[in-house]
Parts: sequence; C-alpha cells; structure tokens
Amino acid sequence: MSDSISLTPDDGSIHRAHRQAYLARLVAPMDDMWAAFVEGSSHFALRVDGVLAGSCAIDAEKRLLRLHVEAAYRERSAEFLRRVRDELEPACAMAFSLDPLGLSAMLGLAQRVEPHTLLYGPHGEPTSPGLEGLRPGEARDHASIVDFQQAAIGAPSAFLEPYTRERLDRRELWLHERDKRLLAVGELRRDDHQQGIAHLGVIVHRDERGKGVATAMLSSLVRLCREEGLTPHCSTEVGNVAAQRAIERAGFRSDHRLLQVDLHG
Repeated sequence: MSDSISLTPDDGSIHRAHRQAYLARLVAPMDDMWAAFVEGSSHFALRVDGVLAGSCAIDAEKRLLRLHVEAAYRERSAEFLRRVRDELEPACAMAFSLDPLGLSAMLGLAQRVEPHTLLYGPHGEPTSPGLEGLRPGEARDHASIVDFQQAAIGAPSAFLEPYTRERLDRRELWLHERDKRLLAVGELRRDDHQQGIAHLGVIVHRDERGKGVATAMLSSLVRLCREEGLTPHCSTEVGNVAAQRAIERAGFRSDHRLLQVDLHG
C-alpha cells in the first residue's frame, strides 16, 4: 500500500489506552504474569499517515509480547507485524491462542512454532479437600517468604523482595506450615484489569514435593476464590508435568496455549 506506516517509541500511555480494548477481544482471560511482562516492556506506537493504528510491546529479551491493532486497521495486522519484525527485529513472538487475531497474524509469518505455556481455567471439582490451618501471610512473614522462594525456585532477591511485599500488602499470599516451618506458599492474585478473575500460584518446599501438597494448596485457593466470587485461572510451562498434574487434580483444564513463534527462520 502507498500510505506510510511508522513505528515510534511510546512511554506506555498508548499501551495503557489500548489495554482494555485488547483484553476485550480475547476469548479467555489473559494470564497476569505475562500481562505484567507486557507492562514492563518497551512500547511502540503504530501509525498510518500519522493516524494511530495500534501498538506493540517488546521485552528486554527481545520477545514481541503483544501486537494490538485498532479495529479499523485489523485487516492489515499481518502487514503491521511484518513492519514490526523488520524494523524492531524481535528475537521471537509470543502468541496466545486466546488472542485469535494476534495468533493468526503471527502464524502467517511463522518459520517455527513451539508450545511454551499451558493456560488453565476451572473445570470440575478439586480432588483434594485442601489444607487445614492455612493462614494469610502478614508483613512479619516477608523475610521468611523471600528466603523460602529463593531456596525453592532460585529467583533473585531484587525481584522477590518488592514482589512479595506487594503480595502481602494486597493480602494475596497464603501459608502452609508445620511446627512453625514453612512448607508451601500459595498466591491468589486478584486481577486489577479483568473483573472477577484471580490467578493462582503455588511454591512447595523441595522436601514436600510429590506428596499432594500443591494439589491441596490449589484446592484451598479455589475455595477461597469461590468465597470471594472470583473465577480462578493459572498456568505452567509445558515441561512441568508435575505442576500440570497438580493443576488438573485441583479442577482445572487447559483450553489455551502460549506459543513461541520464530518470525525469522
């Protein structure tokens, strides 16, 4: 086409203005962890002859995490994606099956596609009655939770300390203990942008894995969601078979996927 397409850096204001329109077009709730990655990415505005037509987000690992195209320009999604690919040179794109428009554009240019993450929604009843004596995390638990998470998953304290503090401030962490020893931490994260949705996560002490603790914690979190009138969702990487089994036993089913798409070959 003869009209001019331009890509310019965005301070995030255009992305934020597009956020609800993007979420509204999805066929299932967006995973909040990946939504957070988008928030922390570099953002760019797409314009046609100076008129705003869409936006995109690329993270520090050069992954294209989101391409949003305004309704009037949606038939040009593939064209916009080629421009993003050629000008910004992302290492890969992350495509959600819950975003058919974005997925279709990315698959049209795909050289290789690999499954990355399974996205789960509620389906049936948990098989576990849950954990007894589960208690909400408090500010005084901050240091012990950070130490527990570091030992269990190896994440850096520079991330864990503010993240854990925010979860505690929002009353989103639940602790499973025995003899004052922390055995598992559950997260029930209320979504600020998708009304009525909560995202669940569990970290279990290495010595307690394989004993049904993850399933029981998830079952407890599901019941807490019901008490608040929230619909629970969760996710895990495709290679984490143990987590997949625990999630399914807690009453979830994976109907959607996150795919890693190589746009360059």
